[in-house]
Amino acid sequence: MKLERLFKVENQKLYTMAGEAVSLEGKAFPVKWSEVEGEAEEYKEDFLAKLRDQLKALEEKGQFVFIEPIFDKNAGYEQFTAAMKHCARRIKDCVSVIGFAIPEEIFDQRAFYIEELSAKHQQYCFFIRKNGESELVLY
Repeated sequence: MKLERLFKVENQKLYTMAGEAVSLEGKAFPVKWSEVEGEAEEYKEDFLAKLRDQLKALEEKGQFVFIEPIFDKNAGYEQFTAAMKHCARRIKDCVSVIGFAIPEEIFDQRAFYIEELSAKHQQYCFFIRKNGESELVLY
């Protein structure tokens, strides 16, 4: 199921496709890597099903969020990206998801991460926090 793009990034700002500016205030929805993938590299489908339910509830309210992955495991960017790609697959029909954040821990590999998550989710926008929460950079 492919969703239409509802948002776009221009000049490091988020807009609706109609051109209305969108504030990022309160749009981050944290998801720990360890909640998506367990120690034995198995995906936690119960958690992902509950996450989907939460996102569908936001959709019903007309609310939109960015998934903000929390890099809380000791493994590489490829394993992390695979876990977030699996997460994206499980929430693929959630219109409420604007896109995903890029954790600072994988910033140097952001092109790989964006390419992997965008392959089947071209509607997603991406962002990274810089200098704590003071500056959001959109991709």
